[in-house]
Amino acid sequence: MASRMIAALPPRLMRRSQHPSPAAWMTFRRRDISVSSEPTPNPDSVMFYPDSRSVLGDGTKTKKFNNKYDTTDSPLAAAIFKVKGVSEVMLASRHVTVTKTPSVDWDLVQPNVELVIGQFYAAGLKVVKDGVVERDNAAAKPSFDPDSVEAQICQLLEERVRPFVQQDGGDVEFSHFEHEHGILHLKMHGACAGCPKSNVTLQHGIKNLMEHFIPEVKEVVPVEEEDEIPRHRDF
Repeated sequence: MASRMIAALPPRLMRRSQHPSPAAWMTFRRRDISVSSEPTPNPDSVMFYPDSRSVLGDGTKTKKFNNKYDTTDSPLAAAIFKVKGVSEVMLASRHVTVTKTPSVDWDLVQPNVELVIGQFYAAGLKVVKDGVVERDNAAAKPSFDPDSVEAQICQLLEERVRPFVQQDGGDVEFSHFEHEHGILHLKMHGACAGCPKSNVTLQHGIKNLMEHFIPEVKEVVPVEEEDEIPRHRDF
């Protein structure tokens, strides 16, 4: 029966049926992009991993986007912000941390985020514009005197703090240090920002570590969003 149906096809259609073009095969293969997810200590943040694909690539600095107006440098972040309920997107080397608004349930947000990321990679689009990615190396960081307290803090953050924080879908960045009062100000990104456990991480994790190795540090506080990110204005 099947052979009679094929024989009845016009020659042009039969050739297409028997010999799909390379572009057609590529289209079918591109559609098969799975996206896995992993929870974080922050109930409002989830890490998403595109199957066998990198995001920013190894050895790069994470990039955080707080709203849809900040996404001009990242087509992927702009696409994710189109999902209702998304409040923040952080791009890392191999995953995307998405934070939702507390009033929306993950059952509504997660499937749409996975669909957007999968379709984005299936289309072969660029995650960020050319020249936007920063290498996560010493040359890209503030330069301090090697013997300064700031230099010791940055080294400790790189070696002992950031690797573990990034495993939970977040990131931490040095802001500034108040020598007079011994107060260390840190920027919390991704799952760390707004996490109920972030204060525990700061006070019992990072603070204890800093005090042990750097006695000058007496207190560790997060940089507030209002002080870190300028607000969007409508003119």
